[in-house]
Amino acid sequence: MIPNRSWCGCGIGARSAAWGFAVIAAIVVSRAEATPVVSVSGPSTAGWTLNPSSNTANNGTFTGSAGTLSGTWWGLYSRSGQLAEQKYSFASAMQTAVGSSVLPVGGTIQIDVSLGYLDNGAVCGISLQNASGVSRFETFYRGNHPTNAFKLIDAGGEENITGVDTSFAASSWKESTSQFQRILFTQLAGNAYTLSFDGSNVSNTGLTIDASDISVVRFFDYNSGVFSDNDQFANNLIVVPEPGGLVLASVAVMAAIPAVLRRWRRGVLGGW
Repeated sequence: MIPNRSWCGCGIGARSAAWGFAVIAAIVVSRAEATPVVSVSGPSTAGWTLNPSSNTANNGTFTGSAGTLSGTWWGLYSRSGQLAEQKYSFASAMQTAVGSSVLPVGGTIQIDVSLGYLDNGAVCGISLQNASGVSRFETFYRGNHPTNAFKLIDAGGEENITGVDTSFAASSWKESTSQFQRILFTQLAGNAYTLSFDGSNVSNTGLTIDASDISVVRFFDYNSGVFSDNDQFANNLIVVPEPGGLVLASVAVMAAIPAVLRRWRRGVLGGW
């Protein structure tokens, strides 16, 4: 007598099981890729290291509104040649997620930045650093610069952002449209990276950093000016890794299960 073709009495064949496990594996990978190790927004400053730690008349940090933009934003002010900054280390969270403290290949860092007015020579932007505070990448806007665009600094030096509109009008909460830039950095193999503003990739070529050891995000404002119109804002920091080894190993195990089931069925029907 030929045994019932279903396994475990559940009425599910090996082919159906294979499809089921494939779907589960796809869901696991998709969820792993989409799960941030960091997702923080204002008004919370938990996890940030603030400089100065206590505000002064010439520099400081705060939370508040950025024009008519929704939400509560992290704010910086600086004047008289002073610097204000805040740093977020994701090393511990990344170590827990993927077994390494630095941004892995395929990992992304996203943050929103909205500019206030910047005095001549003032600078506001984002820096990605290693645990020792060495900047591997920076993108920023320089006040009253002849080129009305964000700039970047990486292994190749300083250059203007090209291919996307990063003008002051497109980047400032002080403009009537209350604009901001959503900056997305993606780590690639071989110290390469991609960079996008508001979903559009820059057209700069040969983008590389000196080393792929980024674990700190820095938001900074240098000497922007004395008025509240010179306040600089950022919000919505999201750091996402690629799937960790444990997740991939789990997927590999699930992918092997259908073959084991087919072998089991052959053993039941025809002997091992």
